[in-house]
Amino acid sequence: MAKSSLTLDEALGHHGKIVKYYRCAMINQPRGWTQEQLAEAMNVSTRWVQEIERMEFIQDINRRKALAIVLGIPAALLNIDTLEKLSERSIGLLKPVMLKRFEDSIQSRWQLYYSSSNQATREGLIDQIEMLEQLADIGGVDERRLARILSQHYQLAGNLARDDFKYRRARNYLRDALDFAREAQSPDLIATSVTRHAVVLLRQQREEDALRLCYEARDLASSAQPIVRGYIYSVLAESLARQGLQDECYRSLDLAEKFFERARGSSLEDDLAFVRLTVQSLQDKRGECYVLSGQPWKGIEYLQVAEKLLDRNLQRDYCRLLFQQTEAFLAAGEPDICVEYAIEGLQLARTIGSPGNINWASEIHEKLLASSWRNEPVVGRLGAAIVIE
Repeated sequence: MAKSSLTLDEALGHHGKIVKYYRCAMINQPRGWTQEQLAEAMNVSTRWVQEIERMEFIQDINRRKALAIVLGIPAALLNIDTLEKLSERSIGLLKPVMLKRFEDSIQSRWQLYYSSSNQATREGLIDQIEMLEQLADIGGVDERRLARILSQHYQLAGNLARDDFKYRRARNYLRDALDFAREAQSPDLIATSVTRHAVVLLRQQREEDALRLCYEARDLASSAQPIVRGYIYSVLAESLARQGLQDECYRSLDLAEKFFERARGSSLEDDLAFVRLTVQSLQDKRGECYVLSGQPWKGIEYLQVAEKLLDRNLQRDYCRLLFQQTEAFLAAGEPDICVEYAIEGLQLARTIGSPGNINWASEIHEKLLASSWRNEPVVGRLGAAIVIE
């Protein structure tokens, strides 16, 4: 069946057309869902789906909520104030497909996180967490599988809160993620919950606390997938570099690369924690560590290799890499090149709605104002770019 030519703008205001639009645009289904597939997911007849798609307004609120969950329709489009209170009847309708739907959804959200804006990633995330919590309360499903999905959701919520400088909230989300990871008995998710908590502490410049958590995560990850262990060692390397422990930092980077090599050939399904460890990410982490260790030109070499390897569709990674090079050229005494990278990074940060990276540009500007280049025109150019909304 071909995808519908119906656009979302044409569907707005008509419940049936909205259902049809989202049915034909199902995430991870290149050709969408047929009416028969939706009927099976909803445990109803195909005729019922056909009738629903002709309705301007669907009277049954439970049916609307069920359709919103199964098809990923934003609540407001079906005139639902909130999806936080589902009836047991509604939950019962969804059990056959709910967990798979949430698994597909969180995979897509993590991909959005790496490639798109915070706002697009965040949309409806908390509603999904609340629905998963309700499903856990009601029971009758695979509890370990459900706990794993909840941990994946909470880890993403923690990352988004960290990016918005809501560090306390981020830490709370990641503690919840750790609790559910333990329920799921998942070494991967247990270790990454702790590691992502360490990253929050690094952003708060609490380097000693971050290093302690990195060591804890390393020990917890003894039976985790190689890709997860590689990610943990890469974060540990940054923590060590920020503590001035260069030799240990470089050893950690070498171990991160060894684990990555062991992970080559594994499927994306093995990356349960969505760490997305790549050759490029390891190159930029090594570059960052050399800059932190007082060797900016060597760091720049690695960062520029990382840029050549980078998939530009991963906009968040590209934005971070631009600012890493900004820091590197500043440390190397090259303010002109530093500002070029900072302005490009700032423009991209605004495009993807990344407050953390927008703030990074301001931090670079403050460092330049405190340097011997404070009166250089290039510093004023960056300042002007920052104030432009």
